[in-house]
Amino acid sequence: MAVRFRDTPCGSKVHFARSNSQVKMRHPEPGVIARDTSKFAFSAEPIKKFAGKGHWFELRVEDFSGASLNLLGIGFTSTDPGTLAPAYGEEHAVEPELPGVPDEIPKSYVAGYARSCYWDGVRQEIEPIFKTVKPYTIFQIGVWATLAGCFEVYIDRRLALAFDPSLRGLDPINTEMPLWAFVDCAGGLRKATLLMDSVPPNPDEEGTPEPGGGELGDFE
Repeated sequence: MAVRFRDTPCGSKVHFARSNSQVKMRHPEPGVIARDTSKFAFSAEPIKKFAGKGHWFELRVEDFSGASLNLLGIGFTSTDPGTLAPAYGEEHAVEPELPGVPDEIPKSYVAGYARSCYWDGVRQEIEPIFKTVKPYTIFQIGVWATLAGCFEVYIDRRLALAFDPSLRGLDPINTEMPLWAFVDCAGGLRKATLLMDSVPPNPDEEGTPEPGGGELGDFE
């Protein structure tokens, strides 16, 4: 099944296009504190688990602001996003407000912030992962939850972060449980599209994306 973003719950500052394969940021509102405003997007279904490899998904980032302190957060959650939207759609229900920071959603593993990632609510310092990204370029970013429960980030199919929780006394990701894609459009991200046919990188890849890089429509 092709991976798509779910309509709800999602952050109040994001919206979707191209049959929910593309996420876009709304313009900021004057006087609203950005940290307190959710910009989260989740996959509609759990991410596919590749036999012998683990869970993987990839985005093509098509528009971003390089001047922002953060570019985006990306990773996984084993918290079913549907449980974050109680009774929405029923009579008298209101659209749920999501938190503005990822550490408030349990069992979430997200990286991409300024020298940090969040591991099940605990902030961990890491090296910047976007240092090779040049302004005004289109690039791909993929995340991999390995069978060992480690977390890897790839920029244009080249390893940008390898996070082993055991080295920091943290529990691994439970890859026996369903994992949903978790994208935080905090910071500079303006538009990104899911690559529906993307597969985990092979060890012999040298960072060059395969032709096409996955199923992707024309840019808007």
